[in-house]
Parts: sequence; structure tokens; C-alpha cells
Amino acid sequence: MKLALSLLLVTLALCCSDANAKVCPALHNEARSSLLDIKPLFYSILKTFSAPEPAYQSTMAVKYCIDRMSFSDRHKIYDVMEALVDKCNE
Repeated sequence: MKLALSLLLVTLALCCSDANAKVCPALHNEARSSLLDIKPLFYSILKTFSAPEPAYQSTMAVKYCIDRMSFSDRHKIYDVMEALVDKCNE
């Protein structure tokens, strides 16, 4: 559960900063995918970003931890994230 809370706090910090309150669609898609999608689909979304391979591997390690939560818990987290995104994009 600590991982989920951390993910929500990071999303809030990125979404609702004073500099730019609009949520980047790519970040939103990646966060949604990390919570709800299967690993191969999430990995293909990650590959749209140009990053070194260790970054992909560490992100997939986080995805492994997220996948250990029940789907209903992950969906609840996603619902909170959606509410934050909606609030930030007003």
C-alpha cells in the first residue's frame, strides 16, 4: 500500500504543480497502464519514451510490485488518479 500512496503523491505533484497544471497525456497514459494493463502492453507503452534500458527494467520491477495488488485495489487507485487529473485539467 505504501507503493500506491507514493504513486498517488508523485502523480499529484506532477499534475498540480504551479508551473503547469495540465496533465501530460503521455504521463496519464503511462500511469493508467502501470495500474491496469498487463506487462507486455505496459512495456510497449514504455518503449515510446526514449530512455536507457535500466530505466525500463526498473519501471517493470515497479510494475511487478503493482501487479501483486488486487485488481480492485488498483482500480480504486486509478479512480483517485482520474479525479486528480480532472481537477488539475480544469
